[in-house]
Amino acid sequence: MNGKKELSMILDFASEVGERVLVCGGEIWRVDEIMKQVFKTYEVKDPNMFILPHTIIISARTEDGEMIMRHRTPGEIHPNMEQLTELNQMIRGVRKNRPAPEELPELIRLVPNKPAYPRHMIILGMTIALLSLNYFIGGGLIGGVLVACGIIIAMSVQMYMDEIFPMNRFVLCGLGSFLAGSLFMAAFRFGLHDNPYLLMVITCIGLIPGVPLINACRELLNGKVLSGGLLFMTAFLETTAVACGFYLSMMLFGGVM
Repeated sequence: MNGKKELSMILDFASEVGERVLVCGGEIWRVDEIMKQVFKTYEVKDPNMFILPHTIIISARTEDGEMIMRHRTPGEIHPNMEQLTELNQMIRGVRKNRPAPEELPELIRLVPNKPAYPRHMIILGMTIALLSLNYFIGGGLIGGVLVACGIIIAMSVQMYMDEIFPMNRFVLCGLGSFLAGSLFMAAFRFGLHDNPYLLMVITCIGLIPGVPLINACRELLNGKVLSGGLLFMTAFLETTAVACGFYLSMMLFGGVM
């Protein structure tokens, strides 16, 4: 059995690891399994867990019957498979060696909590990928320049705008694609490119939320209907927002005649 102090440390550790796994792009079933391993290692009696894409609530009772609860709200997903691997290895070490609860905060600090790549590097990598796609599809040199400008604008809005003017994630997705689509339609109106729809399709590929969609499928395959459905709905709404942004830009410029 664990006293109040020890149980508090265990719950702090489990909730922080769970939050970081979600932010790194891990699935909800993975968080559930990690927490179960931690609780089993320290013989926590009757733990309760409620895990959703942006909510973690765990609780347990001390040997005196006092309820202790931890609640965390993970932020946006920043895929980092290297950090996710390190977290998994750390949990295996905890399971094997069972360090004292007082040592758990130091263990979590040993795993760097930072994105795998800076945001500008992510934008650069996506730009290069879409330029390659534009080349194989036959978008041309001008099309490549427009695609590069469009994806930089759209992703910059999604990643940086919230720090200037806090707003809903779906609004950011729609606003980014609207600005990129307006650029493509303006280029068409001025005779710089004859197929803005092709440029929108290429850019849209870089804006579709791939990690939530993949995790949704994995959650559903693992029988987690509620969490999988929420992730799928999140990915669907973000994709819809991107499509609506492009559509509004076409409506603004009157479409292609």
